[in-house]
Amino acid sequence: MNKETKHRQGVYSIIFLAVLYGILPLIPRYLSTSFEVFQQVYLRMGTGFLLSLLFFHKQIDIKKIKKLPAKEWGVVAFRAFIYYFLGVSLFTQALILTKISNVAFIGAIPMTGVLGFLLLKEKFNLKKASLILISFLGVIFISVQDFSNLFSFGKGEILALLSTLFVSLGFISRRWQSDILNDKEVATLMLMFATIFLFLGSVIKGEGLPLENWHLGVFLALLIGGLLNVGVSFLMNYGFARVNAVLASNLIALEPIFAAIFAFIVFRELPIPKELIGGFIILASAIAMNRVESNKKTFK
Repeated sequence: MNKETKHRQGVYSIIFLAVLYGILPLIPRYLSTSFEVFQQVYLRMGTGFLLSLLFFHKQIDIKKIKKLPAKEWGVVAFRAFIYYFLGVSLFTQALILTKISNVAFIGAIPMTGVLGFLLLKEKFNLKKASLILISFLGVIFISVQDFSNLFSFGKGEILALLSTLFVSLGFISRRWQSDILNDKEVATLMLMFATIFLFLGSVIKGEGLPLENWHLGVFLALLIGGLLNVGVSFLMNYGFARVNAVLASNLIALEPIFAAIFAFIVFRELPIPKELIGGFIILASAIAMNRVESNKKTFK
């Protein structure tokens, strides 16, 4: 498979990842009536881990994994902690406190691109910097509760912004891993570490064991959530190993469109005008950044 084909497949995988991200918020919102935050997240990740073992067992080399260098174990564990323990937990809490569309719009800011500039030394210029600043203006439109007090931000929106930072760091840190593990092995190990970290976090927080509120709807939600997390874990590792962080950041910006549609269908949530304005600003910035990246590839 040549480099261009790999890049194209990486792009497709990230677009599909954006679709899954649009569906994913429905599950935490539904499970929030039955479990505490850490409880529902480790149950979803644990289900995802078991399903990942089931689906990918033929591509997982246990002997190789047992001989992994300590550094490789460290990077996988770090990514699981950053992405799932911090990023997904904050994302779940934000979804409980505010609208799904607000969380999705804030998640569309090109944080991955910012971290790509800072940590991966990807090419930076004034036009890209301007587009990133414009996207943060969109976040302000969504997050500010009262424009007479610009520093009055909604708690849910602040948590969504922090979640975006940690999730993006989990994305780009894929580049810090070697080629020892394939994408399916990385995805499975990340879900394993995530389950462990989140369970320990739940115990330390004193949430207790999730012994109550079990019914058919919960089992189905956990199954669907587990399947979605298998897809997310694999696609983010596959896509970010093949596409640069800035371009990937803008492909993921398609997520709010899907999230807003699904949120309306299921929960009848509608964004208010200022939220729509902020979301439009963020998406316009993301589309413009994508064009900048496309033009750069065209004229190379």
